[in-house]
Parts: sequence; C-alpha cells; structure tokens
Amino acid sequence: MPMDVAIHLIAGLILTAILVAIALIDLGRQIIPDALNAALAVSGFCFQLVTQRADAPMQVFIAASTLAVFWALRRGHFLLTRRIGLGLGDVKMLAAAALWINPLLLPVLLFIASAGALLFVGGQVVTTGPAAARARVPFGPFIALGLGCSWALEQFVGLNLGLL
Repeated sequence: MPMDVAIHLIAGLILTAILVAIALIDLGRQIIPDALNAALAVSGFCFQLVTQRADAPMQVFIAASTLAVFWALRRGHFLLTRRIGLGLGDVKMLAAAALWINPLLLPVLLFIASAGALLFVGGQVVTTGPAAARARVPFGPFIALGLGCSWALEQFVGLNLGLL
C-alpha cells in the first residue's frame, strides 16, 4: 500500500472515530466534550502537517478565524434574542473542523450540516407535531456529517478547489 493511501486511510479512520464519538455524546447529552474537540483539532493539525506542511499555518489562521466568526454569530444571536442558538461546543467543533478541510469547503460543510439539521427537524415536526420545531437540537452530529462528507469529497473525489 503506498504511503499516501495509508496516511489517508489512517486519517479517515481517526476522523470517523472522533466524529462518531462527538455525534453520539451530543445526541445523548447535548454537549460536545472539550477533549473530543481538542482531539479533532490536534488530529486535523497533524493531518495537515503530514500532508501539506507548508499550508499548516494558514489552516491554523482559518481555524482561528472560524472560531471568531462563529463565536461572534453566537454572541450576536444571544444579544438579539436572549437565547443561545449555537452551543459553544459547536463553535469549537467548527473551528476544529476547519483544520481538516480546504477553507473553500467550509461553506459545503455548513450547507450539509444545516440541510441535515433542517431535514431532521422537519421530520420531527411531521412525525410528532409542531412543538418539535421549538425543541433543542444538538448540532454536533450534523457538523460531523458535514465534515465527514466535505473531507471525503476533498480527499477521494479531489474537490479541493485549488486554494491550497
């Protein structure tokens, strides 16, 4: 097995294990443990160091920017509505996810995550009634889905959009 294939296979298995753990815990307890977000970030950074060492500093900058943008959106939503719309674990997870994928794929990740969450809530409303639309929905599993799909698109389909 060529080294490049082995690296991507191992990285994919590590990413999958972390994403499944995050999704299951967030579904059950509506919290994303800091340790899992840290594992996601560290493994993503290590993946960048191994596969695209020259681009690793830019990935860190993008991750920090992602953290700042989503924290600001979270804070702005709270100031306007007095409700927490996006959990802090979700914000940290999005920043950690930015270490795994090309920055131009962040909108793809967000689209997949948001569409998945909307379909989930829509299904809940259809099956249990309109009150389900007001229930808290853990977003971590949908971020996990978006990251998994985006990473797979980049690695195995070659959709890297030419930035890095």
